[in-house]
Amino acid sequence: MNRKVGLMGAGIIATGVGRTLIANGYEVSCYNRTKANAADLIAAGAVYCASPAEAAAGADIVISAVWNKEAFDHIMLGEKGLYANAAAGQIFLDMSTQLPDTAVAAAAEFSKKGAYFLDSPIHGSKDEANSGGLWIMVGGDKAVYDKALDLLKVLGETIHYMGGTGKGYASKLCGNHLVSTIVAAVCESIVLAAKAGVDPEEILKVWQESDFRSPVVGGVGGSTISRNFDVSFHLRTMVKDTELIRNFSESLNVPVFLSNIVHEVNKVGLNMGFGDENASAVVKVFEHMAGAEVKKVK
Repeated sequence: MNRKVGLMGAGIIATGVGRTLIANGYEVSCYNRTKANAADLIAAGAVYCASPAEAAAGADIVISAVWNKEAFDHIMLGEKGLYANAAAGQIFLDMSTQLPDTAVAAAAEFSKKGAYFLDSPIHGSKDEANSGGLWIMVGGDKAVYDKALDLLKVLGETIHYMGGTGKGYASKLCGNHLVSTIVAAVCESIVLAAKAGVDPEEILKVWQESDFRSPVVGGVGGSTISRNFDVSFHLRTMVKDTELIRNFSESLNVPVFLSNIVHEVNKVGLNMGFGDENASAVVKVFEHMAGAEVKKVK
């Protein structure tokens, strides 16, 4: 594998991935629909290109990390898109959150050119992307996965081969079902404690000492107490993902009662104007309904 990587996207994950690759000696050519949003990548040493095809040219591996299906289609379709310009032997890794059917369709398109597609979504956010600490789940051909593994190890603390095409995306949606529910449960629980007059800092300490402690519980609980909703994962992105979970579960005829409730609560937060804040800002929905605010007692 050569040391050139094509990178599609310039959001939180793509920017962190690009910085990590550059720090590890890779040459990164990037593309984003809005060049101004790629300023941090360019400052880190990435070369900005005018089209997906240009950014992917000459790279053995091309990575995409885009926000939604519309952005995915933008980089894939058209005369200057990745499908039309893929070279035989190139490996395309997509780290975004999509439906498994999207992976199946993408793999079929790339195979027409003798290229390969791996759905490689991640858990983790800004800190993990910038430190090579992502948790990566991969679906696709095992032999192609093996070829991409050295580069994946640069980006991920752990890499898991989940099975055939689409299994990476499916695994990500299952994980996001879990985390979205935990976020909502922490917010609802801490508002209940606040309304009862319990010190939220003390109850969070208990939660972090108990057998259900986790980084998500600590991070979300701390965010609600400090009122720090700086973004590591937008609430609007959580709404997008819980919608995907709903669609995915429908395709399999699997009831997801909790996720559907969380999706509706997240939508309320979006409509209340919290979409560009961190996902933990959904606590303000619960506060509004309870007539209470989470705040430090001491």
